[in-house]
Amino acid sequence: MARFVLLLMALSMITVLPLLATALFHVKGSVYCDTCRAGFETNATFYIQGAKVGIQCHDRKTMDEVFYTEGVTDSTGTYNIMVENDHYDHICKCVLVSSPIKSCNTPDPGRNRSSIVLTHYKNGVLNHLHYANSMGYLKDEPLPQCHQLLKYYLSDI
Repeated sequence: MARFVLLLMALSMITVLPLLATALFHVKGSVYCDTCRAGFETNATFYIQGAKVGIQCHDRKTMDEVFYTEGVTDSTGTYNIMVENDHYDHICKCVLVSSPIKSCNTPDPGRNRSSIVLTHYKNGVLNHLHYANSMGYLKDEPLPQCHQLLKYYLSDI
């Protein structure tokens, strides 16, 4: 019986180890323009093509930056960034870098970054696709219809 259990454990490790050895992560998220300066996505929100997004990882103890890469959003405002290597003992996040839209290029302080886990070490996550929360820029001036839209969203208060 003990041999059977050891055999099962060995077989399970054989199937999991290749996933861990090929630490390649696909990080996906979106960047939007908050046209109402609401602090969240609304019906008036649009997604920004050509926005630059960075992924940075810091050493957990020294807080030194140990990894950085950038990507650009597509026509739907979505970025897809590939990250090599497992960042087991690092604190990683996606950050806004720049917006191509002059009237919507102020990062929303509450939505300008998104934490992301880039490790498989002892967390049980075997999927290589990792989603980040949406990040947003604030429009310089809210659209005229925003007052009515926000009244609708906040009608329960």
